[in-house]
Amino acid sequence: MRFVPTVACVALWCCVTLYSAIAAAHTKTDVITVENGDTITGAIDSMTAGKLALNTDYAGVIKIKWREVQQIDSRYVYEVRLDDGERLYGRFAKTEERSVLTFKVRGGERQLDLEDIVEIRSIEEQLVDQLDLKVTSTIYADPNAVTLSLSTSGTYDTRGGRTGFSGRIDDNQTKALNAEGDTVKNTLNSSNFTLYREFWRSRGAAQSYRVLNAVYSSNDALGVDHRFSMGVGVGRYFIQELGHELAVSTGIQGVQERTFSCDEPGLGDGINGEPIDCVNPKNGDGDLIDNAAEMFFNMQWHLYSFASRDMDISMVGNAYPSLSEWGDLRGDLNLMLSWELFPSFYWSINARTEFDSSADQRGQLKIDTTDYTITTGITWSY
Repeated sequence: MRFVPTVACVALWCCVTLYSAIAAAHTKTDVITVENGDTITGAIDSMTAGKLALNTDYAGVIKIKWREVQQIDSRYVYEVRLDDGERLYGRFAKTEERSVLTFKVRGGERQLDLEDIVEIRSIEEQLVDQLDLKVTSTIYADPNAVTLSLSTSGTYDTRGGRTGFSGRIDDNQTKALNAEGDTVKNTLNSSNFTLYREFWRSRGAAQSYRVLNAVYSSNDALGVDHRFSMGVGVGRYFIQELGHELAVSTGIQGVQERTFSCDEPGLGDGINGEPIDCVNPKNGDGDLIDNAAEMFFNMQWHLYSFASRDMDISMVGNAYPSLSEWGDLRGDLNLMLSWELFPSFYWSINARTEFDSSADQRGQLKIDTTDYTITTGITWSY
């Protein structure tokens, strides 16, 4: 019985409830001075990808372009990461000099050039202030197809590291006519839940870090009922500039995978209305559960263009070459692009693909080795 979507929906609603309960926990007393001299009061959530996220009482969370910021005055502790990898912990203090921030650290003050800062993280003493959560949902419907997408992500920031999680559920229901003229209903689900922990190597030049991760996923189109993995590895920032970052991590992980059988509820008509041949499962002994060891390679690239029309491009890719089954390879790639057409209007593209070279070796000959989704649209922000 497939219960993951139901459990995940409950988890997502819990996240929404928790976020609503703690949204007001951080006192919104940070003062941001922008280029035209205006001041905005709120609570700094973070600065990444060239935008400062400020939580306000009157407009919710607003994004301020980093190039527009001139001064910051705050009594809270923040971690600042510079383009040379150095991480500083302290408080922002107001100064009269434009485009230079005064940062009070233990033992004195540092004068920081705005262009040298690539990331700001809020480092709080209270648990509720260390959490940053986001939940989104999308539904597409027409007479022959209904697609529901739910996603959630969040981070828990502390000194010396970051814990993050993300979740995604895609539910696609379609109706079509088969060769006999009968209506065939198909339901294809996919999901992915990731929990990770990054440990900065030091407070100095911390271009490298250690990483632990755990991933649960499923994909009907690739014949995977569930897949669970846990791994450990190391990573490094190869590029870290304001508006441009490239990080790569690698390691080893253990995997347990369960594939579908012909007796799975709801799969009697096969996937995509085609019959499933289950005579020869992947491991050849009739057992649909497979334990394996594999390597992982992760690449995260982010480019933010500070042109007259801003462009935000991010790409996250993973490759998992098997150590137990030589020649088996799976992976995924997620590309997101947002381009500012004119003020407050953005054109966005989100493309995701998954690949599994062993999908057609699971005794399910009608299953493809690749699954992908592409969405695009216009976004208006206020």
